[in-house]
Amino acid sequence: MEEKLYTIGEVSKLANISIKALRYYDKIDLFKPVYVDPHTNFRYYKDSQIYLLDLIKSLKYIGTSLDDIKKVQELKTDEFFSFLTEQEKIVRKKINNLLEIEQIIANAKMGIQRQKEYPILGEVFLSEEKESNIIQIKTSGNGPKTTLYASYSKLRSFAASTEGFRNSGYGAIFPYKPYTHIDEVTYHYLFTPVLTNRQTALLPQNTEIATIPQGTYVCIRFNSLSFEEYFLNLQKLIQYVARHKLKVMSDIYETLVHIHYSPKQQEEFLMEMRILVKETL
Repeated sequence: MEEKLYTIGEVSKLANISIKALRYYDKIDLFKPVYVDPHTNFRYYKDSQIYLLDLIKSLKYIGTSLDDIKKVQELKTDEFFSFLTEQEKIVRKKINNLLEIEQIIANAKMGIQRQKEYPILGEVFLSEEKESNIIQIKTSGNGPKTTLYASYSKLRSFAASTEGFRNSGYGAIFPYKPYTHIDEVTYHYLFTPVLTNRQTALLPQNTEIATIPQGTYVCIRFNSLSFEEYFLNLQKLIQYVARHKLKVMSDIYETLVHIHYSPKQQEEFLMEMRILVKETL
């Protein structure tokens, strides 16, 4: 009994693959017709070869390139099993990357929501904060007047793809004490929040992981418009701690974040200072 032949249009409908794709598969020797009419150039396929398209479609679905599909077609069962094991690892890595991206987006949304809920700018307030990890680098001789955006270049170099999601931006750490002038403020560390676990495995030289502890913080947020305003808000924070006789448990954590990213508007920054405290008996 002569085996039934199908036209390229019929195969396209049977296998749910476009005619354009079938022509290309023929061109690259991935799936060739059993017969091509020399007068009309019409392609004809055997019924018994249609099943070969199942593997091609399945491998394309999991992201296998056409070049690799051609190689897979020649694999024996054990080799095909090993190939699928490797594909499984690739898929797992992609899933982990997507879960990581999902977490970054969720954290960014949470940060924006918290900004909406904070009190009026320039007012000191108490906030219960969860523990958070940061990546920090030692610095010396830098303060509010001398630290530029470029100063964070080492911290930025390994996390370029997540820059726009940093609700806590970049920050600095300096000792708590009764400052009398802005020139007395000297940063000990520059830092950035840890957004993904992958970042902790790609630390640049001379950087380290540190933890901002959980607890009650005295905080103040303000628009960073001038050094005078910066120091005025720092004094508000220090005076609040002294007035309420709070025990200081940490250095001052200072963070800076862009309010918007429009190139058509003047740059605006939101700054926050916070200190971990405990009530004295």
